[in-house]
Amino acid sequence: MATLHIVRQSAYNTDDFAQCLQVLNTNDVIVFIDDGCYNLQHSLLNTIESSKNIQLQVITQHASARAVSINDAIFTKITMDDLVSLTFENDRVITWQ
Repeated sequence: MATLHIVRQSAYNTDDFAQCLQVLNTNDVIVFIDDGCYNLQHSLLNTIESSKNIQLQVITQHASARAVSINDAIFTKITMDDLVSLTFENDRVITWQ
């Protein structure tokens, strides 16, 4: 049962992203949108267990608007249309805001 986690806030301002990481299960998806894009360079990313096969995705326009660079080796760039599709492809959706 995969969960889509939509992260909208920066871990530099709130603990939402840290809470998200505590409840991750195998094959979950994290999408960074809005100020959540600032987490692309946060040290909390290093705490994600590679064995859980977590997908890390980012809305390209949102990261670009905040001048946040996207490491293509770590993150998949998506659009808002892709995010809508993900809401139907996953069993649950949690928005962290």
